[in-house]
Amino acid sequence: MTDGTAARGTADTAEGATARTGQGTFARKAADEDTEVLIVGGSMVGLAMALFLARQGVRALLVERHREVSAHPRAQAASPRTMELMRALGLEAAIRVQENPYAQYGDILQAESLAGRELGRFDGPFRHDRDDVGTTGWTLIGQDRFEPVLLDRAAELGADLRFGTELVSFTQDDDGVDAVIREGAAGPECRVRARYLIAADGFRAPVREHLGIGQHGQGVFGRQMNIVFHADLDPYVAGRRFFLCFVSNPAVKGVLGKIGEGDGGGDRWVLAPSLPPGDSHREYGPKACAELVRAAVGVPDLPVEIESSDSWEIAAWVADGFRSGRVLLAGDCAHVMPPTGGFGGNTGVQDAHNLAWKLALVLRGLAGPELLDSYEQERAPVAEFTVEQSVIRYLQRSGLDEAAAARHRPETTVLFGHVYRSVAVLGEEGPDDGAPVEDPTVPSGRPGTRAPQLSLLRDGRSVPLHDLLDGGFWLLAGPAGADWEAAAARVRVTAGVEIMFHRVGEGDPPEVTERFFKAYGVGSGGAVLIRPDGFIAWRARELPDPGGPADAAAPARSPGDELTAVVDRLLRR
Repeated sequence: MTDGTAARGTADTAEGATARTGQGTFARKAADEDTEVLIVGGSMVGLAMALFLARQGVRALLVERHREVSAHPRAQAASPRTMELMRALGLEAAIRVQENPYAQYGDILQAESLAGRELGRFDGPFRHDRDDVGTTGWTLIGQDRFEPVLLDRAAELGADLRFGTELVSFTQDDDGVDAVIREGAAGPECRVRARYLIAADGFRAPVREHLGIGQHGQGVFGRQMNIVFHADLDPYVAGRRFFLCFVSNPAVKGVLGKIGEGDGGGDRWVLAPSLPPGDSHREYGPKACAELVRAAVGVPDLPVEIESSDSWEIAAWVADGFRSGRVLLAGDCAHVMPPTGGFGGNTGVQDAHNLAWKLALVLRGLAGPELLDSYEQERAPVAEFTVEQSVIRYLQRSGLDEAAAARHRPETTVLFGHVYRSVAVLGEEGPDDGAPVEDPTVPSGRPGTRAPQLSLLRDGRSVPLHDLLDGGFWLLAGPAGADWEAAAARVRVTAGVEIMFHRVGEGDPPEVTERFFKAYGVGSGGAVLIRPDGFIAWRARELPDPGGPADAAAPARSPGDELTAVVDRLLRR
């Protein structure tokens, strides 16, 4: 049932325990194996999910019908927000060393062909965040280089990654999921019992279709092909610096980019030409692909070695739901968007990050299952907004009407400005415009927003806050908020939830304290609780008043009581 494999949802009937599903009662065979989470799909999002779960100590089994990660670069960039998550795992250096050879150049070139007339240049993604919102910048890297880094680290942390293995069928009941997996096209089958199933099986979404979850949106805009090839293009690059080259001539319209060094046969490049309606890469053999490459370069007799080709739809839609019982959707299974902006795969990685810590707490019994309701409540609006922004950027080449142009938001807002409203956020009284984003360059610090960047003094050195977010909660308090430290210690003991503490101003430079006051909207005795995914769950603008009312309708009066009540509400205990 991974990409392209038809789903089968028939119940298995044999001796064993009886379970309930939405279709009735069936008899369940004993499982050959059990796992806490079964992940279907081993591309960028599935591997990220396996990595984040393994970091949380969750036993995860990933199945992917292909025998290895894709050789096609597909997504070409890891966004600053994705790289922020990778930094916290200590993976930034390992990823950056694999980035595109032209990554540092940034510009995107427009030309009739690589050797032909230039039509213009425009800014591509930048390596460093110009607004000082994130901890790091873009890494311009194809999935073929990014995914192995995720795979290796997930395996090191104990994730069970099975490539060349597909999901054959599954059923679910109130307590978990029964799945049948198979090694190879005709290999042995294995019955797996999982507490939850994560569908990261791509835009074809067989798991989602089996569940009967539809989609909505603008649909398909067109088709594009990826042609990976080897050629010596240095004479036609002619010393120019660019990340990608958009080519447009009567023979081909598409994107040309260098993706690596060749093995003695010229550098490795990719051409992504647009295809006529109904076409796929299967209609284009090596000879036809080579002619498209020559047209894109503008050299009719160019020596070209074609490595491989693939095709995909340019589309825009969002799933009607992100969850069905014990099955949750992530990545292209839940949302598909045009490649403009580089938001697609990165949005899926952040789906995985949002979900992993919640699953971990529920599986450990530290949070109620209702916490998982917050996944769709938070990520579906993000998907709707990001798909729209990708479409706006995609249509810019043909001109936008005034209404669409007015909805365009800056890249930094798309990446960092999300506002969550869910059961995992304790909102505040007062007006709420309901907007899905705010401008992160002027952060409000309100619950539901990403914690504004702050450099804290830890162990004698200044460390970006988001580098410290590696799986647990953080409580930040103002200079007069020493009582919150005891509150955090109390919750760690009574609730079993990891809460790290930092009192801003205790050794921090004055400018850090001032930024804390301004960006987080709290006073000297205030505090903010930051979730494992870096979003603010709750804030107290000042210490609670110990002399205030103590009836049942009033807030708890001591910091320890207040924080205990907050954590209980957040984790739906």
